[in-house]
Amino acid sequence: MTIVKTKYTLETHKEFFRFLFYRGKYYRFKRVSFSVLGILLIMLWLVFYFIIPCGFPAPLLLAAGIIILLWAHLVPIMLSKQNIKEASGLSQTELSIVFNESNIFVLSGKDDGDSNSELRYEKLYKIYETRNDFYVFITYEHAFIVLKKDLTSGALEDLRTLFRAKMDKDFVICK
Repeated sequence: MTIVKTKYTLETHKEFFRFLFYRGKYYRFKRVSFSVLGILLIMLWLVFYFIIPCGFPAPLLLAAGIIILLWAHLVPIMLSKQNIKEASGLSQTELSIVFNESNIFVLSGKDDGDSNSELRYEKLYKIYETRNDFYVFITYEHAFIVLKKDLTSGALEDLRTLFRAKMDKDFVICK
């Protein structure tokens, strides 16, 4: 049994929403890939505009390069700020998450029983492991964050092994 007691911070939410935007196994490299593509398009614009004067493709290349660069850098920041405002209530609540062989129990710091829930591994959509966190997705859009640094009992490797055993192909380790 592994227990995590955590309280989400602003940085936790920012990293999570960046992950949501570029979701996938290699999410940290997607931002760089889009940046390189945008810079290449702008460089092609320079070639078509100054070296080979050709009217048609130059403005399209510049526009596409700028849009891709903005999309890669500004949209995740804007989305994370917007979603952080919406999720600010979560930051005030301490969560205790208990992982055992058959279930996951999520207990909030509130005293009412309505905020406690029990999840079965079979019902989960996917679990992603990043450098600092586990993202346990209940559905494609809804997840809770398990911070690795907040483990209070159990070992990180035991939790990873449990996720591999229970989730099989739906447990993704992100590079």
